[in-house]
Amino acid sequence: MDATPELTDTITRRARISGITVTGIPLRPGTAEYYDASSERGYSRDPSSGWNVEGIGGLIMDAQNGHVDGDGYYHYHGIPSAVTSGLDDTLFGYAADGFEIHYLGDQVQSSWQLKSGVRESGPGGAHDGTYVQDYEFVAGSGDLDECNGGMLNGQYVYYVTHTYPFFPRCFKGTVSDDFFGGRGDRPAPVEGERPPRSDGNRPPRGDSG
Repeated sequence: MDATPELTDTITRRARISGITVTGIPLRPGTAEYYDASSERGYSRDPSSGWNVEGIGGLIMDAQNGHVDGDGYYHYHGIPSAVTSGLDDTLFGYAADGFEIHYLGDQVQSSWQLKSGVRESGPGGAHDGTYVQDYEFVAGSGDLDECNGGMLNGQYVYYVTHTYPFFPRCFKGTVSDDFFGGRGDRPAPVEGERPPRSDGNRPPRGDSG
């Protein structure tokens, strides 16, 4: 990753790995699973429904909000208390574009909010956080931008939050090619879109994400 990151004029919407903790564990908040009424589990890798399963709230995680993928790599989907409880300061890790990721507990709030009402397609039911599409970015409703970023001591950084998106899922700097992978080619940076529905994660046996 870039040791001297700079803000760019574009936002990169997808990377297989969002960043790495100070303890060296990858952050992979997204999943490659979608609602699928024809599947016994209720979800599959078929994206045709458009309803992407959210890792936290939609899949089974361990006590640290992580699990092992099909390649045997452990990664986090949400906040690991084992990391946050051992921090000497607020530095939690580094994002895929090189900017720092900080953890300030409840001192900063995401601007992503659960939608009201019920889903008009797919799985139906109330927007409860099971799917990425249950959320929408509401500028000014929290402290952070759509990539879960903001200023700290005069520097742009990303934040870990206790609510969606938990970790940055889009990036305002130049993302290293090392953080792309999985299904599909490296995506071009785009603007004005929601965060990605999938990061190409391969599921462990009997699990996913």
